[in-house]
Amino acid sequence: MDFQPDPGLGAFRAEVRAFLREHLPRDLAGKPVGSVRSMRPDLVRWQKILNSKAWGAPYWAKKDGGTGWSVLQRLVFDEECVAAGAPTQDGFAQKLLGPVLNEFASEEQKAAHVPHILDGERLWCQGFSEPGSGSDLASLRTRAERDADCYVVNGQKIWTSYAHESDWIFLLVRTDTEVKKQAGISFLLVDMKTPGITVRPIRSIDDCHHLNETFFDNVRVPVANRVGAEGDGWKITKFLLNNEHASAAELPLLRRYLMQLRKLATVQRVGGEALIAQPAFALRLARLEAEVNAIAMMVQRVAAMEQDHSPAAHALGSILKVRGTELQQRMSEFMVEALGDYGAVAYPEPHDPCHDEPLPFQDLGRGVANEMFFRRASTIYGGTSEVQRGIIAKMLFQL
Repeated sequence: MDFQPDPGLGAFRAEVRAFLREHLPRDLAGKPVGSVRSMRPDLVRWQKILNSKAWGAPYWAKKDGGTGWSVLQRLVFDEECVAAGAPTQDGFAQKLLGPVLNEFASEEQKAAHVPHILDGERLWCQGFSEPGSGSDLASLRTRAERDADCYVVNGQKIWTSYAHESDWIFLLVRTDTEVKKQAGISFLLVDMKTPGITVRPIRSIDDCHHLNETFFDNVRVPVANRVGAEGDGWKITKFLLNNEHASAAELPLLRRYLMQLRKLATVQRVGGEALIAQPAFALRLARLEAEVNAIAMMVQRVAAMEQDHSPAAHALGSILKVRGTELQQRMSEFMVEALGDYGAVAYPEPHDPCHDEPLPFQDLGRGVANEMFFRRASTIYGGTSEVQRGIIAKMLFQL
């Protein structure tokens, strides 16, 4: 693996930075994201700006209406957007559903959904997890029974991120109970305004509302909204979950944490001295920076493997997921520690307006504790660390 800087990648990074300087509105830059996704008005506005530059789908091939960027270019784009404080895109539509539509959907389905993903007017959520069916996704019990040209869907999904803000949901349902569990699953696209859908909020430990329970009570979904053939749901899901391993560690997020810690190190004072002057703090910060740099090198390696379609990228992506999410937890905890007594302040939720009287360290401290609590789930969502270690053992050590 050659870790020398790629001159072409450097020019691309400069192009992205120039675009962000020119086109990222000041009133959007640096606004709190709030765990996963920006607020809808900010997200939609930013999506339209990107789409006007033909950058509306950074993760898709050119033939599908995307940028056609390499894996490394996509990583650079993500890093620069996070560093500039840009709003997020709709990750569910961009990184998960979009590639599925491009690979498996009919031309009619693409025409119905892709333009609205690109212009930001149709936001999506994911209906996979169920109570008692998290890591063992194939054990899902939400049923879809055929009735003429519709499926009648009954069941419950849980941890449905942003279901309360989304227009549509991509949904795994059981359409056949007589075959082995993986073979009886289908993949549906469902309008969230369809009668019979109820969304109940879950207020999570980070004191934010982004999770929900979603109930389906005799929800009629046109058969035309099924992606692929009946029973293809498991195949499509494997494609969706195996898409892009280099991003598993969320490197841009780790670099943002590092930037916040450096800022705290110079602003926060202990005994009249800047925090960075404390040897114990400086040593911990240096070690975390070394770990982030090691993750960055691993990301480059996995990205190169993905470009070459190497099967080893899957196992190394699992290593990235384990190490990256554990590092997210340690770094977010360290940020709370770095705030000292102010780490215990109940700062407003990232989406709430600030108080008239600014709280101490509000600019730096707002959302830090929320983030720390949210990242307790990092080692669970997207495949638990235990599942990832099983993948590593099976693929690398044949255990």
